[in-house]
Amino acid sequence: MALEKELQFFAENKTQWLKAHFGKFVLVKGSELIGVYDNAETALTEGAKKFGAESFLVRQLNPEEKDIYIPALALGLLHAHPA
Repeated sequence: MALEKELQFFAENKTQWLKAHFGKFVLVKGSELIGVYDNAETALTEGAKKFGAESFLVRQLNPEEKDIYIPALALGLLHAHPA
């Protein structure tokens, strides 16, 4: 499954990160927290710069987490290329 390692790492660390960064967005690649950002756009931009077309996870730190769905990325209409 895509992002399996990232989702597991997020689940293992979410409680700790919530305490320190409630409401912020985390960027996760593999089993590494790459950064914490104020908004999804910044986290997604940074992920695209660092990882290009490779998968990475962006999630907001809140108790009622919701997936960020970007139709163009999901449908393969938009491709992230490092600058």
